[in-house]
Amino acid sequence: MLWLIRFIGLLSQAIFIEFLHIFGLIVFLLAALLGYFRAPWWIVPALAIASGFFANGFIDLTYLTEIFRRVASASDRWAFVIVVYFAITIGGYLVGLLGRSFMRRARRL
Repeated sequence: MLWLIRFIGLLSQAIFIEFLHIFGLIVFLLAALLGYFRAPWWIVPALAIASGFFANGFIDLTYLTEIFRRVASASDRWAFVIVVYFAITIGGYLVGLLGRSFMRRARRL
């Protein structure tokens, strides 16, 4: 149980760092658009894996990761970066689906 709480804390810090770097925010908004326009569900894992590999290979987060030292060591592992982007894309996709349903409810009223 303690391991799970620590992992959730580490994951939330990593997501925060990715949003600070703006690339994570762009991926989140893209996933929200995919959810809003009801793209197929399999696009979400594909987007997460592609953006995770891109972020791990091409984006340098060393100036931001000095804030969170534990996240810096975890972000060096490509598998953890992909888990972070899975969380970002699933969250964005769900926000897009919820936004679409709220827009439909607003139109009915």
